Amino acid sequence: MKTSYIVIFILVCTLGVGSAFGALYPFEIFTDNGDYNDDPGINMYMDVHNGGNIAKFTFYNDSTVQSTITNIYFDDGTLIGATMGIINGPGTDFDENDPSPSNLPGGNTIGFDADVEFNIGPEPAPPHNGINNIGAGEWVTVEFELMGGGTLQDVLDELSDGSLRVGIRIQNFADGSSESGINEIPEPATICLFGLGGLALLRKRKK
Repeated sequence: MKTSYIVIFILVCTLGVGSAFGALYPFEIFTDNGDYNDDPGINMYMDVHNGGNIAKFTFYNDSTVQSTITNIYFDDGTLIGATMGIINGPGTDFDENDPSPSNLPGGNTIGFDADVEFNIGPEPAPPHNGINNIGAGEWVTVEFELMGGGTLQDVLDELSDGSLRVGIRIQNFADGSSESGINEIPEPATICLFGLGGLALLRKRKK
């Protein structure tokens, strides 16, 4: 996983975030439910990349604090209506199971309205089979068939202008709290400046 991360990072720095190869998007926690919402050890991100006529979203949890990504939500965008597939990595077992709650917790405060058709969560119930923090080597990929002649660049453009947003629910913190995160829009130069470890610094909105 680390090797592929480095390769993608090099491609991003060389070609820019909007490219045919894909881009990395860190997640920003926007809720404040416990002791870990602004912990610098939280580092979760998705790799959006090309698979022919399929857009692939791969989710990672490289946090150094105990945590689990338990639900994934998609809001709007031209992907709606596309065929979805799920590829589970080591230790994960996600399914298109209409996880409860049906919308990203706290999402109403930022206008996030998930399409329940694309909500996914782990079986049998969170936090089991979710994406655990660094050291577990866990990940999950969600695939969408690109419809109507759409391209990966169209997907990246929608992520950049906010017409497509992706949210995650994070549970299993040591204090028993849970938080919600949404994808950030990093600048290409910012990703190159901070490097691999710097994505954690982009995760949290400055208050």
